[in-house]
Amino acid sequence: MKIYSVSEINTEARQVMLLAFEYPINVKGEISDYRQSRGHQYFKLRDVNGNYTVSCVMWKGSYGNIDISQYLDMEVIVTAKVDFYAGFGQFQLNIIELSEFGDGFLKNEIEKIKKKLSDEGVFSKKRNLPKFPKKIAVLTAKDSHALKDVCSKLNEKYCMAEILIYPSTVQGPQAPKNLIKQLKKINRDSLADVILIVRGGGSLQDLMTFNNESLVREISQSNIPTITGIGHKPDITLADYASDSAQETPTAAAVHAVPDSQMLKQDIIHYENSITKLMNNMILKTENKIKGNYLIIKMTNPFKTIESLSKDFIQRKKIFKKIIQDKIISNQDYLKYEMIRQSHILKKITSKLKEYIETVEKTYKDVNKILKAKIHFNNNMLISKKQQVKQMNPELLLKKGYAIVRNTNNDIIKSIKGIPNKSELRIQVSDGIIKVKRKE
Repeated sequence: MKIYSVSEINTEARQVMLLAFEYPINVKGEISDYRQSRGHQYFKLRDVNGNYTVSCVMWKGSYGNIDISQYLDMEVIVTAKVDFYAGFGQFQLNIIELSEFGDGFLKNEIEKIKKKLSDEGVFSKKRNLPKFPKKIAVLTAKDSHALKDVCSKLNEKYCMAEILIYPSTVQGPQAPKNLIKQLKKINRDSLADVILIVRGGGSLQDLMTFNNESLVREISQSNIPTITGIGHKPDITLADYASDSAQETPTAAAVHAVPDSQMLKQDIIHYENSITKLMNNMILKTENKIKGNYLIIKMTNPFKTIESLSKDFIQRKKIFKKIIQDKIISNQDYLKYEMIRQSHILKKITSKLKEYIETVEKTYKDVNKILKAKIHFNNNMLISKKQQVKQMNPELLLKKGYAIVRNTNNDIIKSIKGIPNKSELRIQVSDGIIKVKRKE
């Protein structure tokens, strides 16, 4: 077993002490045993019950040379660096800051910070909250009642949103740093649409973390909108002023962050019914329009005209063919008669008869040629008539850019005479009807 010298044990104890208290700490207690030497102020902090004390020193020139004797027997809170004096084997607190402890003091300090930040415009930086957040970051203590209440309310009211939990201490000296660190991480991750900063109720001292100037500035500078729900109804912190929306409780913050899914469902059903009704009305109007156009086409059916002309042509062709046949038969009978009548003088006029026969045959050919030419001409006329009938088709005329103008009685307007001023007219084009009013 190693045997330590007094200097060794004191030196090693000092190293352990400084390592354990690497950063300044806050200590609360009553001031007693005050003395002063060479401008340095020595005193002790004791518990309220007086069972425990710790030695303290405020070196000359520290903290504006405050006179600690004014706080004798008063409860104060000090910020101090832990030190160990190896020569005497005892530790002491080197005082950095000292202030009266209590709600009145804390409120005064809060008001000072509030005025400072307000004058800088820190509280005027407000962002719009998202209407339908997809991801919600919750910044609060791990496994706290506030976290459970917020998650429960979010799942109940708007289960579509994803909850991102960023745990942090919300009370004590390290709480502001932890909260600032997590706020920076939320903004750096850039996953959330809104941030809920919540914690349950407590005393003014318990909520002092959320009056920390650095934390308040960080909330104001957040790129993501923030909602606070800190404490209960009467509790208001500087963090509430810096947030984009301050709510009375953590549950109220959760309610304010999201829409009501039941109300959204009802709105969707209402919009769906409205759209369905509108579509049905549009379909009905379209059907009526198609029926109207069908009736118009039916009334002016071009196919019937073509069919009538075709039948008339066939009938005329039959009649014309019969006339030709009758004519041919008649001529043949006449020739036979002439042949019998002239048979007696055939020998005498053989040459003349031959000439006559040639003349008759030529005449016969010419007649056939003329008849064929007339038939060909009539066929061409028929084709021309068919083409004219097709050209008269209203649909073709409308597609070429023409239009049909009707009055409200569906009568076709052929002249501007007799049309009163400001009368309603309908102009039918190839793909629909345009309603207009005649101006003066």
